[in-house]
Amino acid sequence: MRILVATTSTIPAYSGGWTTPLDLFGDEHQAMYVVRDLDRGSRTIEGVKCVGVRGTRIIPEQLPCSGRIENALLHRLFSRSIEKHFKQFRADFVLCLDYLAGYAAKDTGIPYAMRFHSNPGQETETLKFKELVSKALFATACPFTYIPKIEVIPHNQDLSRFIYNESDSAERAVLLTTINDFREPDIFIDGIMMSKKMEGDIVGTGTDTDIKRIKDLCANTNGRVRCIDPVPRLMIPELLRNYQVGVAIIKKVVPVHYQMKVNAYMASGLFTLVNPWTHIAVEAPTFVGQFSTVKELAVHFDNLSENWLETLEIRREALKWILESYSVEIPRKRFREILDEINKRE
Repeated sequence: MRILVATTSTIPAYSGGWTTPLDLFGDEHQAMYVVRDLDRGSRTIEGVKCVGVRGTRIIPEQLPCSGRIENALLHRLFSRSIEKHFKQFRADFVLCLDYLAGYAAKDTGIPYAMRFHSNPGQETETLKFKELVSKALFATACPFTYIPKIEVIPHNQDLSRFIYNESDSAERAVLLTTINDFREPDIFIDGIMMSKKMEGDIVGTGTDTDIKRIKDLCANTNGRVRCIDPVPRLMIPELLRNYQVGVAIIKKVVPVHYQMKVNAYMASGLFTLVNPWTHIAVEAPTFVGQFSTVKELAVHFDNLSENWLETLEIRREALKWILESYSVEIPRKRFREILDEINKRE
């Protein structure tokens, strides 16, 4: 099939809204992206055509209600762009990666499906959301997400892209992350510095302000912690070959939070350290080290440096488990079935 992907603010090649749809489609389907907040124009990224919608400001900021008028005009422009490129691309349906993209697609009358980054929570009780979901073909979301009256396909990565590696020692850790307060990159920096000799890198996207703050902190570590530029989806497997330890940090949530980077760590042979409220700590606690404080993280780093070869069997078992539990072939199978069902209805 030919699938148009509509999104408000996904960063092509870097965001989860780029990785999970394209990994789900694989080589069986063709995709094209329409990105509202990308500068106007067309470009090809990782072999996928991307069209930006946002242009120069239409309404002067000093006018009353300028923000509201600007947003209304941008929404209309977004809807028209979706409709235009749906026809030009000869798409079968639109996959919308957020609410605003969904509302824009719904306004056109084009068949659409939804992607949710995480559980929508209380949003599911609003009439506007219920109408949006009721007209959607299906939805994708983090594993174990329940959305009333619609089937949800889980986000899984294509783990076959990753390169399993066994090294002789543990010298360097990585934190793949969106750099913001919710994901607490400061804990990674402090944990490295409290350890005896571990070094590490923070790799991720974020606002200019957040990235500058973390880079300034890293500048005071005498080179032990670096904040390096993010790499696109297809380069992450090669990046992970430089590390032995993968870290996933997030503020405490209830019940647990799905962090897809953990799957990539395990598929690459990294020993994984996580908060107790990360999904893997609940599903497969024997394959990871858990920490709640900087001190606990530092202790893990020291233990791994001193007893690295003892983790070999755990990492091999973790690889088997993650390939069986989070292979992209699991959602792809159901995706094919849903598309077949849609074709039969038509």
